[in-house]
Amino acid sequence: MAVADAEVIAGRLHLIPPRGMLAELKPTILRKFSGGEFKYIGEGFKLPSSRASFEVEVVVDDGCGVCPVAVEVLSELVARFSNITAKIYNMTYTKPPFEPITATPAFRINGKVRFTGIPLDPDSINRYFSELLKEAYIATHPKLQWLIDRIRSYAEMHGYRRNPNDAAYMNLICKLLVNIDEYGYPYCPCRPLKKVAGATPTQIYELNKDKVCPCMYAPMDIRKFGHCLCGLFYSKEKVDEYIRERLEKYGWVVKEIEHVQRALEELKKRVVSGRGRALAESIINRLQDIYVSLPD
Repeated sequence: MAVADAEVIAGRLHLIPPRGMLAELKPTILRKFSGGEFKYIGEGFKLPSSRASFEVEVVVDDGCGVCPVAVEVLSELVARFSNITAKIYNMTYTKPPFEPITATPAFRINGKVRFTGIPLDPDSINRYFSELLKEAYIATHPKLQWLIDRIRSYAEMHGYRRNPNDAAYMNLICKLLVNIDEYGYPYCPCRPLKKVAGATPTQIYELNKDKVCPCMYAPMDIRKFGHCLCGLFYSKEKVDEYIRERLEKYGWVVKEIEHVQRALEELKKRVVSGRGRALAESIINRLQDIYVSLPD
């Protein structure tokens, strides 16, 4: 199948090619860029960072019943936020930019975070894309590895542990990355910064260098509470307590998930390729997501 031509709307929304479904939806798309109705992305929708750029790719096809929703959602994101670009590929007429495509709509953000499907009600759509854009922001941030190494080094040096709840830990990582983007330093997200009107980043740093993570207050907080104020660093004892309580509450759930995972892994061995293997892999990955997101 040959790669088809493209039409670019407002310099940031690419229809590849502008045929079939995309041609039919073009009037709706254009209205969104000229003050038309936004059905899915509300005014309260926030990006993880106003300074980061996001490229969202989506693969659709003319036979997909929910793909028009995906096209409208991406159109609204691009129309509302100048730091988002989108490329919409209709695989009925052109080759998709990434594979495998097991179902449509299939998405990729910043060339790294991939997911398939879309909810249909606006509230769920807002939560869905908010979380996935946040995940892409973290995964592709140029300072991510530097920040993780900094946290790991400090924890190892002092015998601390990072927050044992993965969701809470990644939320803190995101806030620290946002502060790097905004101010140039990973200031503690839980301690208000001293600010002076018109201050340069260097001047803000001089006023707040005690709050650069790991902040100077962390050891005192950990001695007193078992964790620092924002919960990034824990004492070993507090982590052991957390794990013990978690197992008491959710141990039976963990055992059930592990049992189903083993069965699916066996199924995956027998299904060498094709949609069956892809389905087994997707279920295994989803179970792992459920496991790590159990309430703390």
